[in-house]
Amino acid sequence: MDVATNDLLCRVPESADYAVDATDLDPEDIPQSRVDGVRHLLFYATDDAQRFLAARLLASWGYHEGLVELERHIDEYEKVAGTFTHRMYGYDDTGRQVLMAVIKYFANVADRGDAQGARAQIYVLIEKLILLANRMPFEISRLFDFVRSERAFEYLPLLERHLQSIIDYPEVHGWKIKEVIELLLDFDAEFALALLRSKGKALEDFNF
Repeated sequence: MDVATNDLLCRVPESADYAVDATDLDPEDIPQSRVDGVRHLLFYATDDAQRFLAARLLASWGYHEGLVELERHIDEYEKVAGTFTHRMYGYDDTGRQVLMAVIKYFANVADRGDAQGARAQIYVLIEKLILLANRMPFEISRLFDFVRSERAFEYLPLLERHLQSIIDYPEVHGWKIKEVIELLLDFDAEFALALLRSKGKALEDFNF
């Protein structure tokens, strides 16, 4: 990646000391020239990895074209798998990074006054990420925060199926199992408790 492209995709201004990376930048710290540059990468870069990173960044900043392109990449996940790895355990963490971008998309669009529209726009992509997390170890706890804060109960059926998919594989999913059980105990305790009984398990069995 050349210096100019890396600058577009990764630079955090010194004044934005609140930001962990460029996806965290507030609108006032993102000049239009940078948005235009990232858009150019999204549409014209020949490197698919750069297009993926541009999509993630634009989606994080609340631009719909980034969200649309992220969904295309998730549909072809094998092409982007491994872009991000978990810093401690080394597994593919790309799905979690995309989920974070999607949640940031919602927050930015909601701040502009269209929370209802953004909530509808992100549903299908989050559904696809949950399906990936059913078989991959990346975490989706940021979604649980979103469900709680936005009362986004439309995801509960998907998360119930998610728990059914991972509960028998603690060696792969670890803490994910306890986290989704705790969420469901808050909003659908009957389902969570019935599943635990059917497995002969208690919540404490999933402390890792």
